[in-house]
Amino acid sequence: MPVAPVAPEWWRQAGDPVLARLVQQGLGSSEEIACRISGLRQFDLRVAQEEKRIGTKFNRLFRADQKIAADARARAREAREQRVVARRIDLARQIALDYVEVRRLQEEIALRSGLHDQYKDNAEVAQFRREAGLVSAIDGALAQSQDEAAQGELGFAQARLGEVVSRLARLVGDTPEAVVGKMGPPGPVLTPPNDTPSAGAPENARRTALADDIAREARLVRALEQARRTVRDARGAYRQGAGEFTTLYVAEAAVTAVNLALVNVRANRMTATLELWSEQDTTWANRGLEPAVAGLPMTAGTTLEIADCD
Repeated sequence: MPVAPVAPEWWRQAGDPVLARLVQQGLGSSEEIACRISGLRQFDLRVAQEEKRIGTKFNRLFRADQKIAADARARAREAREQRVVARRIDLARQIALDYVEVRRLQEEIALRSGLHDQYKDNAEVAQFRREAGLVSAIDGALAQSQDEAAQGELGFAQARLGEVVSRLARLVGDTPEAVVGKMGPPGPVLTPPNDTPSAGAPENARRTALADDIAREARLVRALEQARRTVRDARGAYRQGAGEFTTLYVAEAAVTAVNLALVNVRANRMTATLELWSEQDTTWANRGLEPAVAGLPMTAGTTLEIADCD
């Protein structure tokens, strides 16, 4: 009978090789997971030693007692195995979500960094018009405060990025510098699929939220197009002396807000999608945890100390 192919782990469905490598690295380098697996193997070996020591003769004489003991051992093993599984699932999820957050912050930083030249140009135009006696000093002050506020928000985003990268580095067992190198150039948030519930599908709060986010993203895309047209018109009018700086100020603030909202809603969609996938596919976390004690040395009189990772 042909063996069914093993389905790829959920984090590979995103189609991002960097994400896949980081998750695999984290799962492979986790000292906690390694300790729990070691404890599970030691538990299996101790059980095998005890069963060999007792022998079939005593099993026949005390079959009822042995059944009770065997059931207790099975429950103890199941509890140990589930602790490994739970930690694997949680670690993979944490790495994936932090990866999305890093990409979101990178996109926000790129957006905010690009505003400096634009706001500098506004200030130069305001200064020229003030020197020409066309406007008061208020325009220049507004332009300066606009740039200073943007630089402050940029600094906050950069500090937050450093925090998330450090946390991601701890999860994958690496240094922040190495993680940044492995991630490569800053890139946009992953584009999630339109994973909306089909007709007749069971109700799922996360899927409903995803559908809301998809609709919100479509509205934001339309709003961004309109906001950009407004900024172009407001900037052209101000440069020609036919518009007020306050109009340009508000229009530029609006386009920035919509842009950031669009980045955030895409990140939220990707986060929700990854969480949905991680809940649906947990079979991968059980792989390699089957009892395997054949061929292991079992010296008479040896007492095993089972690893305690808690």
